[in-house]
Amino acid sequence: MNNNLENKVWMKYYSEEAKNIEFPKCTAYDFMMKQNEDRMDKPALHYYGKDITFRELAKRVDETAKAFTAVGVKAGDIVSFLSVQIPETIAAVYALNRLGAAANTIDPRMDVASIERMVKNSGSKILVTIDIAFPKVAKIIDSIKQDLIITQSAATSLPLVKKIAMKLAVKTDIPYGESIIKWSDFLANGKETEFTVAPYVGDATVAITYTGGTSGIPKGVVLTNDSMNAVAINFLYCDVVREENDRFLGIIPIFSAYGMVCGMHMPLCMRVTLVPIPKFVPATIGKLVKTYRPNHVISTPVFIELLMQSKEVKGMDLSFLRTLASGGDTMNEGLEMKLNEFRKEHNMKYPLAQGYGMSELSAAACFCVNRIYKPRSVGIPSLTTEVKIVNPDTGKELTFYERGEVCVTGPSMMKCYFNSPEETANVMRKHDDGRVWIHSGDVGYMDEDGFVFIEGRIKRMITRFDGHKVFPINLEGLINALEGVRNCSVVGVNDMDHSQGQYPLAIVEFAEGMVNTDAECREIFKLCDENVEERGKPVAVIAVDKIPLTPFGKNDYRTLEEQYKKYDYKSWTE
Repeated sequence: MNNNLENKVWMKYYSEEAKNIEFPKCTAYDFMMKQNEDRMDKPALHYYGKDITFRELAKRVDETAKAFTAVGVKAGDIVSFLSVQIPETIAAVYALNRLGAAANTIDPRMDVASIERMVKNSGSKILVTIDIAFPKVAKIIDSIKQDLIITQSAATSLPLVKKIAMKLAVKTDIPYGESIIKWSDFLANGKETEFTVAPYVGDATVAITYTGGTSGIPKGVVLTNDSMNAVAINFLYCDVVREENDRFLGIIPIFSAYGMVCGMHMPLCMRVTLVPIPKFVPATIGKLVKTYRPNHVISTPVFIELLMQSKEVKGMDLSFLRTLASGGDTMNEGLEMKLNEFRKEHNMKYPLAQGYGMSELSAAACFCVNRIYKPRSVGIPSLTTEVKIVNPDTGKELTFYERGEVCVTGPSMMKCYFNSPEETANVMRKHDDGRVWIHSGDVGYMDEDGFVFIEGRIKRMITRFDGHKVFPINLEGLINALEGVRNCSVVGVNDMDHSQGQYPLAIVEFAEGMVNTDAECREIFKLCDENVEERGKPVAVIAVDKIPLTPFGKNDYRTLEEQYKKYDYKSWTE
């Protein structure tokens, strides 16, 4: 093994203070409050024009802890949530953390069968649901067997005028009674109840979030006090340029690890104000930036592309936007080039804060931030994290610039997949050094400075009949750099001349106003023919109205693969 790897070459970018920081031995809630104990009257949340201070948030957390205690919730219990990032849900997650209980967070957009499975598998006896999702709950109410169902409304914490408008717009027909109650009644029932604060346990479960399902049925990721606090520590000491009372735009949903940790807990621990957006509509990202003027935005490549195309920010001075971060998916070189031009035009001082992580790592493991930056890289390992590249066949650690599977270890690792020991053992493996490492399934390499470069998913590699492997990200980067291309995804299609193997097919979504997309596709095909090595060329380039996205804003390549795996590329080239 290379000694530079062994010595963690990336640590040269961290201050002596960072290198000697003591890891917090406290619950997620306690760490968040300790970080803000001298600014309790500063806004923790800015919810559609209404500020909620840290003092008010702490009060809401205690009221919610009392209410959960009154209905029998105790340490070790799990409460299911079919809700979104509203102040009530944020308070509830921290309240359960104070009790030593956990939140099982489920995407309300899920199909009914998935919701049913996730609630039943959790063993919860209480379900908290946003009111507009109740029709789904009604279909499975007998099957999930919850002792109590509590309904929330996104209108509860709104300013009065907006609250009235939303209540008029949202009509719900919910049969309230003894086992189905409103959030306000739930809180009122616990007013006279005392609760016991659970002692700190590092690996105690704080939340169960679910993977995006791009590699099969979504799995429950168990997040703990230590894993969530580790990510907060990593960001606190990663050279982010920030000031107290900065605003952080919370557009990543709370029911994902990315949203729970990087979109909620981390910003609150960094002494900034979280602007939670309960229902993020991607097309509105420009409007949100213009309205709230956030100083920090963590997003995905697709959402950043939409921001650049937004009419609302056209010609706007965006110098206030100090951190524009991309995670959740790899940003290809073409989109990064477009973003660099956008930054210059809009007076943005700092480069893209490209990051890398996965749900199993509490979302974040590496990042480029400000002076710690290289084009195309996802950055250096975060403060408490170690990264190594291994040969996926032998498990041998590789040295600089050698491509292999990215493996990660550190306190931000999940505890396990919930109730899935076999799946857990597949991704969390003990190495010869005696430590457990997450096997990411991503192909990449590290340079001599410790910067990590991701080339794609192992499962996304397109293997030709002759064994040559094509990484989609390379083609996607070339095509996405072209003017008029809004999005591109490259998937494998079956080889029509051999019994095995696939070829790359480029699927392109053009910007509005493109008329002759077939001619544009032919031009792109010609460009690839002239600039891509022989075995990596696409067999066809086709246009679609819209590339499907996962609920978390990633290109849904699994759907595209299934749709086009038998595509007749010969008829396209004729």
